[in-house]
Formats: sequence, C-alpha cells, structure tokens
Amino acid sequence: MVVEVRASHLKREVSVVLLSGRLDMEMVETDSPKMLQALEQSAAGIVVDLGGVEFISSSGLRMLLAAQLDAQGAGKTVALARAQPSVYKIFKIAALNAKFRFFEDESAAIQALWQEAPVQGPSVGEDLDI
Repeated sequence: MVVEVRASHLKREVSVVLLSGRLDMEMVETDSPKMLQALEQSAAGIVVDLGGVEFISSSGLRMLLAAQLDAQGAGKTVALARAQPSVYKIFKIAALNAKFRFFEDESAAIQALWQEAPVQGPSVGEDLDI
C-alpha cells in the first residue's frame, strides 16, 4: 500500500490523501498515522482518493470510519473519491456507504463540500437603501 498526501490544488485548506494497493490490516498499522496526520494538519478536511485501491478489508473500513469520526469531532469533513466498484461494494455490504460522501473525483468533492456560496450583492441597476 502506498500513501501520498498533498494539498489540494483546488482548495489549499483541504488535503488529498491518495491510497493505492490493498487497504488491509498490515497497511492500516503502518500508514494510518499518515492519513490521520493529514486530517489533523488540514484546515477543512481531507479527500481520500481511493482510485488506486484494489481491495479494502474490515481494518481499512475501520481506519476510514475512525478518520470520519475524528473529522466530525474537529468540525472537518472527509470525502471519498474515485472508489472502484469492487471497493464501493464492500462499503455497501458493510452498510457504511451512507456514512461517507462518495465523489467521482477530487474536483467534484471540493465543489460539493467546500466551495463557499457566492455572496449575493445587488443586481445591476438595483437601488440600494443607504
């Protein structure tokens, strides 16, 4: 399993955690601290890119759930992106698909979860009451 952490190029307050290989007990023991550190150091939360994950065990599910709970306690968000159908199926079987927000990619996650609504100002030609 390989873990790579970087700041999102779309929103600097969000870290992207790229996982690849097998997300199993061995990986969780060695690499879970990297993901939790990324969450702790990010201002808004993390996008976990599962695009390179070919297998996820109950240990991997537990690691992601722990990160989700830590994020909620800190007022942050965890989004999951690019989950392969076989990996998403494991979330569904474990009834955890409703506990996470899944997105097609990093861009979709950032746009849905962290983009601020545009400030509504007066329309062109609208009179202001001053």
